[in-house]
Amino acid sequence: MLHGRIAEQSGITRLLAGESGALMVRGEAGAGKSALLAFAAELASDQIVLRASGTPEESHLPYGGLHMLLATTRPRWKHLPAQQRDVLDRLGEPLSGGSPYLPVWDLLRHLAGKQPVLCLIDDAHWLDRESLAVLSFCVRRLAAARVVILVAAEGEVPALQGIDELDLPGVDRQAAMDIVAECRPGIVPQVRERIVEDARGNPLALRELAAGISPAQVEGRLSPLGLHTGWPGRSRRADQLYGASLRALPERTRFLLLLAATDPAASLPELLAATGATPADLEPAETAGLVEVRPDKLTPRHLLILVAAYQPAPVAARIAAHRALAEASPERRIWHLAAAALGPDEEIARELAAVGTSSALERAAELTSDPEPRARRYAAAALAACDAGQLRRAADLATCATTLSAEPSTLASAARVLATVESEIGSPTKAARMLLDSAARIGDDDHAMAIVMIADAIRLFGYSGDEGLAAEIAAAVWSAPSASRASSPDPSRVSSPASSQASSPAPPQASSPASSQASSPASSPASSQVVRSGAQPTWSAPLARSLPTLAKIMAGDPFSGFAAIGELVEHTPALATQQAITATSLSLMAADAGSALRLTSTLVTDCRHQDLMGLLPYALQLHAQALLLSGRGAEALRLATEGLKLAGDLGQTHRVGHLSGLVALIAALNGDEKRCRAYAESSLDYCADHDAPASAALATWALGLLELGLGRAGVAAAYLERVVSGPAHHPVIAVYCAADLVDAAVQADLPGATVEPLALLERWAGDTRQRWVGAVALRCRALAAPDGEAEPLFLGALDLHGPSLTTFQRARTELAYGQWLRRIRRRSEARSHLRAARAAFEQLGAAPWAERAAAELSASGEASPAEPLPEALRGLTPQERHVVFLAARGSSNREIATQLFLSPRTVGFHLYRAFPKLGITSRTELAELLRQAGHETITPAAGTVAPMTGRPRPEMTATPM
Repeated sequence: MLHGRIAEQSGITRLLAGESGALMVRGEAGAGKSALLAFAAELASDQIVLRASGTPEESHLPYGGLHMLLATTRPRWKHLPAQQRDVLDRLGEPLSGGSPYLPVWDLLRHLAGKQPVLCLIDDAHWLDRESLAVLSFCVRRLAAARVVILVAAEGEVPALQGIDELDLPGVDRQAAMDIVAECRPGIVPQVRERIVEDARGNPLALRELAAGISPAQVEGRLSPLGLHTGWPGRSRRADQLYGASLRALPERTRFLLLLAATDPAASLPELLAATGATPADLEPAETAGLVEVRPDKLTPRHLLILVAAYQPAPVAARIAAHRALAEASPERRIWHLAAAALGPDEEIARELAAVGTSSALERAAELTSDPEPRARRYAAAALAACDAGQLRRAADLATCATTLSAEPSTLASAARVLATVESEIGSPTKAARMLLDSAARIGDDDHAMAIVMIADAIRLFGYSGDEGLAAEIAAAVWSAPSASRASSPDPSRVSSPASSQASSPAPPQASSPASSQASSPASSPASSQVVRSGAQPTWSAPLARSLPTLAKIMAGDPFSGFAAIGELVEHTPALATQQAITATSLSLMAADAGSALRLTSTLVTDCRHQDLMGLLPYALQLHAQALLLSGRGAEALRLATEGLKLAGDLGQTHRVGHLSGLVALIAALNGDEKRCRAYAESSLDYCADHDAPASAALATWALGLLELGLGRAGVAAAYLERVVSGPAHHPVIAVYCAADLVDAAVQADLPGATVEPLALLERWAGDTRQRWVGAVALRCRALAAPDGEAEPLFLGALDLHGPSLTTFQRARTELAYGQWLRRIRRRSEARSHLRAARAAFEQLGAAPWAERAAAELSASGEASPAEPLPEALRGLTPQERHVVFLAARGSSNREIATQLFLSPRTVGFHLYRAFPKLGITSRTELAELLRQAGHETITPAAGTVAPMTGRPRPEMTATPM
């Protein structure tokens, strides 16, 4: 498959469509010239296709190229004059008489008289000059025949001057990434980026590098030296292209090129200093066209030249090259010494370990003879690999550490890494038990580490939902060290592996000004920079005190001591990334939008700057949740989508499942039914085979919110009940979606279904003391209250929301109050609230909710100037128009009544009044009337809900969980 050559393919397609013409495709070796010729051959499947290709071995044979090109046409020569047949018959032999110019041209014209002819000439720079001259002769006469000549060559071909040319640059970055993924699936992103950078857009180099790297390199083991220095095999293609030219060079020149291949980043002065050579020693390579020499740099003409220079070198020569470069290249000295080392060397190992990358630490461990220090270095390498998102490699390194060590702290560090990997690609339940077991083993030696590991286990329980695990966590909590014993752990032991799992969702809501002021940067350290070092003493103590609270929250009691969570969030300066993630998750759990937004913004920035790619998808997820909580849905969607793609690249399957649910939730808010269903079903499909109840609850909530926004309250209530008290229950997500269940239950006339979510909301509001949560609780109580009690509740909710008109939950309160006022016939008062709701929903991009507000405005008697009504509808009242549009779409009287807060009898009365005015007698005629009037659907501007799209309403029993 061709990647990144759309423009070139289009040009060739146009050339063939014109039936005659010539084009020379030029580019370096491996640029894709032959692939474009093959593409042309596929397009010309109904034409006569003639092929020839030049080779160095035959470049001196006169007319050898023509002989190859015309070999398949011999049966058609009988139509040519005898003299011309004789000339063609002797192509490739010395010609004693007669020129092939006219015979070849006449043959092509004869063939083109039957079918169009396509001549494909590959590697024309190696074609003999006699054949090129004849081709040039034919090119100048192509207008007289249906013949296309397509030539591929490297560099200039003087004999074909004047022919149109198409230069092939390197493919773009996305195409390069696609080529690497196609050639070698499973390469971690960092290595894929390195291959793309080194290959500089050359498709052949991309394929050779991807195919050649070792399994360890595939999983992330990198050094600043050439990728090809770690290859287990050889590139035949590199040797075919450049091996002979390199072998023809003087020995000193070959060694210089070996140095350049060993360290492509080395400067020319470093290369020369390593050998005592001079620029004159490079002249043979320059003359052969292998390299370009500049004052500061030696640049190979093609990446595969370096590969061909390195791979045949014996081990002794490679070691000599590394040692020479170690003396001349200070920046990469330690890497060269490590590459040249043939056995343990503690001095090199110590210096290499100080580099701190997973690859440096792994090589340092290999050069360490003492088992315990070696195990510690393997454990540190595993943590660094985990931070980088290299899960398989991290697990292998952690396993190496556990087999070598008996030291509790080393085993604990390795256990955290193994738990991270297990939680992302295996079972969160198993991962949590791994953490609990390790915490129990090290509790007497490292209290702070034990506390952190128990906290990790609590988060993972939020994904597993295993009741037995909840009991084990509770036991671990009560036996954990007290806060007074908790101290700052060793920074080398508490790094930041990506083992955290989000259990706190982000609803489409926003914090009130009061809550934002309470967490302002001036009064809280939450906005301080997150660092990669270990947890601070100010964090360890409140974390220890909060463990019982956290255990209760994840075991189903989300209202136990949010004050402890607030203390944790307040103690977040200079936290390790792992602890910052914990604090952020907890701030979302406590509905503290202000703190969550500041923490997640810093967290994402630090993950990017510190190359913590393994933690970045989680950080992006948390930031997207905080943005959504603050009413910034467009930004939330962008970050959630970025996190989803990166998690997929890293193989973080649990993260993919959760982020898919988050994207579905944002899509539901926006009314994007197709996207919502696709991502929700993807998440639920994953959850069906894995213990991930938080992801299942999030995806189910998304489907419920979607149905609610589209006016299908009964279906919405069925979905949302599954989250609050059914098989998709999750204790934290349940309280976030409780307000949606109350709304749906009231609209669907299911008063019994409001009791539990109302209780949840009111308890949550009292415990979190967040103003916006209190406002939502009052709104929901008003929805369920008798008319005589509702208004003070609505007014109290609006007061708690504060003055902002751009938050989703305030807009929903304005809508609900406006609907209530319209229903009790206070239409004039209703309009101001409905206008505010519509404007806020439009600003937030919440399309279905904006349409509902517009529909209510229309029903209140406010005409919309945005779209003129059809003549046939102008005699209807606003309420009759609203009912008519819903009926035309297929809604039953009961469904219309639910949406408009009317009784089914009142809906029937409106239709009874409307039908005679329209001159019709049935709903079928109504739909046809609107179609003829150009109003098959009604837009928000016309005052009703937009038409439903996508699949039919799903049956709840068919929803995968």
